[in-house]
Amino acid sequence: MTDDTVAYDAQPPQPPYPVSFDVEGPAEVSRLSTFFRIILLIPLALFVSIIGSIGAGGVLGGLILAHWITILVRGRPVGWICRSIVAIQRFVLRALSYFFLITDKYPPFEGGWSVSYEVEQTDRLQRRQLVIWKTLASIPHVVALVVLWFAVVVCIVISWFAILFTGRFPLGLRGFIVGWMRWSARVGAYWVSLRDEYPPFSLAAEAPPASNTTAVWSGIGGFVLAGAAVGGIIAGILLVRDFEDAEVAYVDLLVGEPSPTLELRGMSITLLGATDGYQFADGLFIAAVGDRFVLFTAAIENVGGYDDTIHDYDFQLRDTGADSHDPVLVSYGGKSGPADLEKDGVAFVAVIFEIDGDVDPSQFEFQPDWDQRARFEITQ
Repeated sequence: MTDDTVAYDAQPPQPPYPVSFDVEGPAEVSRLSTFFRIILLIPLALFVSIIGSIGAGGVLGGLILAHWITILVRGRPVGWICRSIVAIQRFVLRALSYFFLITDKYPPFEGGWSVSYEVEQTDRLQRRQLVIWKTLASIPHVVALVVLWFAVVVCIVISWFAILFTGRFPLGLRGFIVGWMRWSARVGAYWVSLRDEYPPFSLAAEAPPASNTTAVWSGIGGFVLAGAAVGGIIAGILLVRDFEDAEVAYVDLLVGEPSPTLELRGMSITLLGATDGYQFADGLFIAAVGDRFVLFTAAIENVGGYDDTIHDYDFQLRDTGADSHDPVLVSYGGKSGPADLEKDGVAFVAVIFEIDGDVDPSQFEFQPDWDQRARFEITQ
C-alpha cells in the first residue's frame, strides 16, 4: 500500500461537539476566599436557585418550556429564547466553577471571563427527539455523571486543602473537574434541545458527537433503566405498605360487640360499636332530607416507637351504593382534632358520617399514612 493510498483512505477528523465549555487562566486561587467559600456562596446560591431552576417558578424552566413549544409548533427554535437559555446556563456554570474552587472571582452576567460556555445555534431541531427520547437517551449519561460526581467531590475536598497550603489548584484535579462540567454541559444542552447531536461519553474538549448507533443503544439502555427504576419503586411500595383487613358484622357493632383489632406499624384500631340514625344533641347537625347519620366509636392505640397524630381525614366510610364519605365530625375524647397520640397512648374516637337513607355502611377505613391502612369490611 503506497503513501498516496493511505492519504486517500484516511478519514478526516470529526469536528468537536458543538457545545463547548472551558476554563482558562492561572491555577492560583485566593486562600482567604477559598477558606470562606461556603459563606460567600450563600447569596449566589439563592440567585442561581431563582434563575437557574427548571421547576415551577424558575426563569430557566419557563424558557425551556417556551423553547419546546416553539419546536413542536414550528420545527425550529427562536433565536432569542435559545440565547437566553444559554446565557442562564453559562451563569450557572460560572457559579458552579466558583463553588468548585476553580476560580475565586464572582461570576459576571456578561462579558469575557475565564469560564466560557458556548452553544452553536442551529436552524432546525427534530420534533420526534423532543423530551421523551432525549430524556431516555440522557439516562446513561446521567448515571455515568452521578458515579463520577463522587470522584469530583473527593477532588474538591483535596483541592481545598491544597489551595490553603499552596495557593494553587492542582492542575490534574482541575482538568478532571472541568471535564466533568463539560460533559454535564453537553448533556444539559442536548436534553434541553439546543442541539440534536448525541453527546459523547467523554471529558475531552475535542470529543466529537457520538455515533447514531451509540445514541440508539443509549436510548434503549435508558428505557431499560427507567423501567427498572419504576419497577423498583412499585416493588418497594408493595413491600413497605401495611394494609390490613378484617370482617365485622354490622349487627354486632350495633349492639356494642367490638371488631377484631387491626394492627399497623404505627397504630392499631378496634371498632367498639356503631349507632345507626344518630341524632346530635340540640340539633347541632341535621341530616339532609333522605339522609341519616351513622356513628362509629373506635379505640386507637399508638404502637409505634414515637408520638403520632390522628387527623379527621384519616377516616373514610364506603356504603353499599359504592359511594365514599368523609366524616361530618370526629371527636377525640370529646375534643376536636387533630389529636396527638403519645407512644403507647390510646385514643377513644367517635366518627360520624352522613349517608343516604337507602344504603348501609360497607367499609370503614382508617389510613394514618400513605403506606398504612386498616379496612373493616362490614357485613350485613
